[in-house]
Amino acid sequence: MSFLASMAAAGLLALVPDYALENTNILGFAEDAHFVDYNRLRADITVKNEKHEAFAARLIIDNEAAFTQQPSTLRDDTSIYRGYLEYRGETHFWTMGRQRIPLGVGRVWNPIDIFNPINSQSVEPQERPGTEALRYEYAVSRLAGFDCTLSRDKGEARLKGYLDFADVALVGLYDNEAGMDIIGWELEGELFATGIELRSEGGSFHDDATGRRHTDFIAGAEYGFANSLTVLGEYRFSDEVQSDDLAVSLSFQPKILWTVTCLAVQSLNDQSFFVTPSVEYSAGDEMTVSAGAFVYHGGSRDVYGPYPDYVYIRWFVHF
Repeated sequence: MSFLASMAAAGLLALVPDYALENTNILGFAEDAHFVDYNRLRADITVKNEKHEAFAARLIIDNEAAFTQQPSTLRDDTSIYRGYLEYRGETHFWTMGRQRIPLGVGRVWNPIDIFNPINSQSVEPQERPGTEALRYEYAVSRLAGFDCTLSRDKGEARLKGYLDFADVALVGLYDNEAGMDIIGWELEGELFATGIELRSEGGSFHDDATGRRHTDFIAGAEYGFANSLTVLGEYRFSDEVQSDDLAVSLSFQPKILWTVTCLAVQSLNDQSFFVTPSVEYSAGDEMTVSAGAFVYHGGSRDVYGPYPDYVYIRWFVHF
């Protein structure tokens, strides 16, 4: 048997690779004369098999270079951002490897997300590091599903379904790294037929060392107007440290290629806050340029202070 015939028999010639390359550069300058130049080159490779469409493999590799003016440092690291194998059947779905675990419904905070929660004080809050884990999902019915995730020190099990008024989920989690277990919920649905989307997530957190419990949850609402203006509000409460926080976000497209956003977050306990306005321009289908700032107000003992104000320019291109 020839070499090509052997590959065909093994199904290797049926492999269909898909490649993508993108680059992100962020120039940032803080109020304390702190200058940063961050550059990320990302390679995305997905491989599928024509004969076995349910199977796929994906590898995303990042090369990150960062220069900091004070103190003067330069680092260059290459790492795996995502790398996993997956099987997607009609009712069963398996993923194994470094992956993003989808947990929670919050937009500003994710109190029950123990794997990769949102960092709203990041220039790129959508960049959430993956977790090396084994994940399984089962479609109980057309409108309900069960999923569970196991990683080295953490795990979760969730039953989620659509009721007449909303998507509702009951979640159980453990985090040996933080020494706690959680019984939580997710709730997301439309307020009658108003177009207002309501959401909540949270849980009861049990400290394994002390045996104490505390509650941490968010409640939010979002509405999109016909003129492209989207308004979002989110409230977070934690009785562990008796903290209350409120976030308001506005997003608007004045023209088709421009997007203006502003997020404001305030502690209702000490009145400290930060505001992060930004504007983004789509220079093409594969390129965006954005600029923004982080403006802080608070004292040394406050939740959001004192931090130096920060301005940045972000350039992104997809090849």
